[in-house]
Amino acid sequence: MNYFFRYLIQYSGFFNDTLKKRSKIYFNASYLYNYQSSCYNLISKKKFYYFIDPETFKFQYGGNRAFYLNYIEYFRDLDGLIDPNNKISLDYLSNSNNFNDFFKKVIRFQRTMLASTHIPLDFYKAIAEGTSKLLRYNPTEQLLFIISPYFEFNDIHDSSYNYNKKFSEKESDFYTLLRFPKEILSNSDNIKKIYNDFKNQKGILLNIIELDQYNINDLNQYFGNLIDLIYQFAQNNQYVILMNNSEFGKYLQYFGLKDVCSNVMIGQRSYYYEPTRDTNRKANTDFSYIPLIERSVSFTSSNSLIKRCKELKKMYPKGVLDLNLDSRINKYYEFLEEKINKINSSNLDIIVNEIERNFDKINHELHRRKYKYILKWKEVLLNKYKQYAN
Repeated sequence: MNYFFRYLIQYSGFFNDTLKKRSKIYFNASYLYNYQSSCYNLISKKKFYYFIDPETFKFQYGGNRAFYLNYIEYFRDLDGLIDPNNKISLDYLSNSNNFNDFFKKVIRFQRTMLASTHIPLDFYKAIAEGTSKLLRYNPTEQLLFIISPYFEFNDIHDSSYNYNKKFSEKESDFYTLLRFPKEILSNSDNIKKIYNDFKNQKGILLNIIELDQYNINDLNQYFGNLIDLIYQFAQNNQYVILMNNSEFGKYLQYFGLKDVCSNVMIGQRSYYYEPTRDTNRKANTDFSYIPLIERSVSFTSSNSLIKRCKELKKMYPKGVLDLNLDSRINKYYEFLEEKINKINSSNLDIIVNEIERNFDKINHELHRRKYKYILKWKEVLLNKYKQYAN
């Protein structure tokens, strides 16, 4: 089990100074297109292994977000692909030649965008550190896999789903990214069909919209079938990656999950895309990671927990308000590394007992009610594990 951290330039300190060389990260295509040089410099310096999410589902929505508008410029040479509303034209894709051109263009972006980055000669001299070796670094050496174009689907019988099948059938060695709302997981027949339709792919990435690892109802209704889907793909020797819900997701290694994707310090959750979101809205970083509940929470909630828990007082003797963002991220990464090492070397019984023991250190009744999803994690994991053991 490993983490793919999503690269964001505001966390450059973590990626440049804390995250170990040859760790795993990923780029969203629209972000990469807008920060090409920064992404290239990072890969060349740290030799991170990476993949690129082509984000072609955004073509279904259009909109006026700046990163998206810049990104679709890469596809403007495919005359007729993008309509006046900046959406993809399905009429264009209905032509087989156009379909192939679009497919190739998405693949080419992943293979060449970083490799074609224009970097000044001074940068190469700095890398060479005074030696005569000014060879250009090829970042594709660290590219782990290619993802086929994909669309978001709301039903296993809609046209977007069928296009995903067609994209995946073009090349079985590429990975398929499946993005869909959590409600699809409620029907076991959907699980069977998704598995049968994509069982020939080398790898699968699952991006489940609105699925929440901290919500008791979601844990009851959807996560069991998600585990079933992961297990079927894994038993078929496919490489499976979960693109959200990493805090609970890391425990799904016991059902064949290989990796999870995450933001830095806060578990990633997928939402419906907002094509006209307010671009002036700033990301909030006033939170800290609390390992006993495996979650990042606000400063107010953090200090409330720390004040009433001896174990947390040892971890944060001065609380969290005096810690800057880099210090809080470094603590989070220490906790995470320790947990991943345990998961990779222990059986499930040991791990779920530790989950419960840690939660038992939270003894304030209000906190235990608020964060009781932890006990539901244990229940879901053990129930599914027993099912497959039998």
